[in-house]
Formats: sequence, C-alpha cells, structure tokens
Amino acid sequence: MPDVTFFIKDVSDADEAAKLERALTRLDSVQLVNVDTEKGLVAVSYEGDDLERIQAAAREAGHDLSPSPGAENAAG
Repeated sequence: MPDVTFFIKDVSDADEAAKLERALTRLDSVQLVNVDTEKGLVAVSYEGDDLERIQAAAREAGHDLSPSPGAENAAG
C-alpha cells in the first residue's frame, strides 16, 4: 500500500482538517489520512494508482494539495 505526503496551505484548524480527512477517506482506495495543520502536511495511505483522484477529492472539499517530492512515483 503506497503512502504519500502532500503539502497543504489552506487548512488552519481542526474543523477544516476533519472535513478534508472525511473527503479523502470516502475514496474506496484510501485507507488512512492524517492531516498535520502545524506542518502543513497531509499523509495518505492508499491502494492502487489514485493520486489524481485523491487530489480531485481534496479540491472538491475546497483544498489544494501539492505532492511532496517523490509523491508522483509513490504508486510505481
């Protein structure tokens, strides 16, 4: 199961973090989400090759995720 970390700039409180976690865990492929608002990071454990769907779900929830270095190759 790939693990990937994204940079996020627009999550400033626990309510926003919880909203993002819910949006991402609704994807069948996502097993675990951890939002660290202090560091501006979102860690995601998922199955398959779903980086684009993960980012799309975050955008639909009102957030923009930027893959950390190496994230593009995490599913490979």
